[in-house]
This record gives sequence, C-alpha cells and structure tokens, in this order.
Amino acid sequence: MRRSLPELPPLRGVFITGTDTDVGKTWVAAGLTAALRQQGVAAVYFKPVQSGCPQEGGRLIPTDANFARTLAGLTEPLEVLTPIALRLPLAPGVAAAQAGVAVDLGRIAASLRDLAARYEFLVVEGAGGLYVPLVGTHFLVLDLIRWLGLPLVVVAKSGLGTINHTVLTVKAALAGGIEVIGVILNRYPDNPGLAEETNPGVIEALTGAPVLAKLPEVPDLTSPAGREVFLAAVKPIAEQLLGVLR
Repeated sequence: MRRSLPELPPLRGVFITGTDTDVGKTWVAAGLTAALRQQGVAAVYFKPVQSGCPQEGGRLIPTDANFARTLAGLTEPLEVLTPIALRLPLAPGVAAAQAGVAVDLGRIAASLRDLAARYEFLVVEGAGGLYVPLVGTHFLVLDLIRWLGLPLVVVAKSGLGTINHTVLTVKAALAGGIEVIGVILNRYPDNPGLAEETNPGVIEALTGAPVLAKLPEVPDLTSPAGREVFLAAVKPIAEQLLGVLR
C-alpha cells in the first residue's frame, strides 16, 4: 500500500491522535490551531476523513472541521479542511464500505498539497485511535501518520484506565517508527483524585514520552468564557510545540 501512496511535499506540523474516541482530540486540535494563529503562526487545521457526518442541504457536513474553522477563525471551505466526509458513525474504512465508496487518498493528498503551499504549520487530527481503519482494513490511522511524516501528540483522558490505553498507544506509535512528542491529559479535574495525581508520572515512566499538559475540565466549553479558559490552557502547549518543531 505504501508504494502506491500519492506523493506529498514535506509537511511541517503535528498529528493529533486519541487513545479512544471522545477523549477531546478535536477540541485540542482546534485549540492548538487557534493558539498558534494568535501567536502569529500561519497555522491551519486539517482532518483528512470524518465519519458520522450529518447531512445538510444535500451534502455531508464534517462537524469537527466546522467547529475548528470557527474556533480558529479559518476561512477555508470545509471540503478542503476535511476532503472525505462519511455519513455512518463507524470507523471510516467501515463507513465507506457500507456506503459503497472508497476513501480516496488522492483527494486527501490534493488538499494537503494545497494547504501546505499556503500555510506554515498543519494541525492534523486523526479519526479515533491509531488502529482505526481508513481504507478497508489495510490502511490505518497509523499508516496515515507515517505517510504524512508528522510527529505525534496523544490526547488521553486523565482518570482511571488511562495508563493502559495511553501506554499502548505510545508504544504502538514508536514501534511503527513514529516520533511521539508527548501526551496531553484532557479534562483534568480541579480536585484530582489519587489516580489523576499519579497517572502522569506512571505514563512518563512507562513510555519515556513527556506529559505536555493537564488540560482542565471546563464545565461549559460552548460558552465564550469556557472557550477563553480552554484556549488560555492550550497556549503553553502551542509554545512548546513551536520550540520542539522549529
């Protein structure tokens, strides 16, 4: 499969994956894009494929890209930010097969070439975790990251159960030859329990990857005040990434 992949220019940026679905990686990816742009970096959000897209006006709407476009103040068409939109809320490879279509890597490459020519930093969000299939069952998110050649940031939950999921994700990425910048523990409570307090150190000891941040649990992320709190928490991570990836 790798031999037939469309050619891409060298990309500068970061890939955001999660240990599972619903860990908040869209918020992190969109927030990082917004924070980088606030610092004067020509950054753009990109999600190659999203499943579970609602239909509006006769077309499927990639809601993650729509959210990121609003939060980061982007003007790109949604079909550029997410070139593959699928209706069924399944793994993209499965959703595409059920719809009788193929995930066209050529369309993804065309969007990437376009964005890379006009932006200096790409924040790319995956679908689910590393072993989520994108094309059939032979091209996974893991393969997508290797194709793009971007370093990885893993978004994980903060509480009980995160050690196993996070360590497995980091080790799978490293075994696949992917550079792992670090881990972001999301929705970290104001009053952490013993699990939340001890998880970061254990994750770092078992993976060798640093915990970049413990993002706070914001009660109402949809409010202007909630978004302001979240973006303030994300700003130091953006600064770290710029320092590491210069």
